[in-house]
Amino acid sequence: MFQKRLLVVSSHRAGTGIDTLDTAAFFAKYPYSLGAITYNLERLGWTTRRLGMVNSRNPWRLARIIDEFQPDIIYTYGSLTAMNPLWARRWLCRHRAFRVVHGWDDIYGDIWRDVYGWLPGKFMEGMERVIVTRSDAVVTLSRYHQQIGRRWGVESHYIPNGADIPQFDTAASTIRLEGRLKIVYTGDAARWKRTWEICAAMRHLPPEIKLYRTGGHYAELDQYNSENCIYLGYLSKNDQLSVMAQADVLVVTADQDCNAKIQEYLRFHKPILGYDGRANLFFANGRNALLTRDYPTAIRRLADDPALRQQLVEHADRELPVHTWAEIAAQFDACFRSVAGEGAGRS
Repeated sequence: MFQKRLLVVSSHRAGTGIDTLDTAAFFAKYPYSLGAITYNLERLGWTTRRLGMVNSRNPWRLARIIDEFQPDIIYTYGSLTAMNPLWARRWLCRHRAFRVVHGWDDIYGDIWRDVYGWLPGKFMEGMERVIVTRSDAVVTLSRYHQQIGRRWGVESHYIPNGADIPQFDTAASTIRLEGRLKIVYTGDAARWKRTWEICAAMRHLPPEIKLYRTGGHYAELDQYNSENCIYLGYLSKNDQLSVMAQADVLVVTADQDCNAKIQEYLRFHKPILGYDGRANLFFANGRNALLTRDYPTAIRRLADDPALRQQLVEHADRELPVHTWAEIAAQFDACFRSVAGEGAGRS
């Protein structure tokens, strides 16, 4: 009998609160992605439980939790523990009437290659294919991932990132941006995000064109700090949103079509500058965003052409709708119901 019971098995490590916080507290800490999805699914009648690395890395411990919780759906998120529910179901669980749905947000092989080197990247590339092809269903927020899945014989369910309407008070923030063209980058700046490329590009632009970067500190980016490449550090949410609201241009540098900041940026009705690669699967280059591999030239174009900036915003507003997290959760609800209706899991 279908009871709308969801177990999230994630690669989140200790300290995030994924195992210990209740759903409302986890959502308050992470009002996006898993935090927002599980919170809004509970409002749709689901009973949820979340497991991080500590409780999901051991298949025997995971099997005991599965037998106790008796989920209809196990949603795996991240690469390191995604196979464990499948192994537990095959050899260890008494309760086997559940489906394993993988949430495929990143290209794991690419990240491992960038962080750990070529050989670990090749290993994770193979593991990624196993995870995607062995799971009962796959949900992805990327058209690029969908294309890869099809090459492997898997049709992924497409559910994009969401973004709620931002709530902030600029008057309560002391940060004020300056410059003829104010460019803002927010969030993670790991090397695989390619953020260093736009930081380096600022060396070729006049000082009145300024890049403001927020988020965690990466020492390798310190060399680019200057009067027109300004690192503001990790900000409170109100300060971060206030900074985004003051921008003339918002930039996303990763070679992705599914970065969470895309939907967040679109909420601010600002022109978006991005990397000319996989983002073409989401944007129409030159119409609703400007994608480039030559940041100095593209930035000068945006600085000198306010009409272009306005056109990019108008087209994005019409052509790129953004869903609230409640609406995204409703899409997950429909997807999970459909997957669960296909029958009991493989034994």
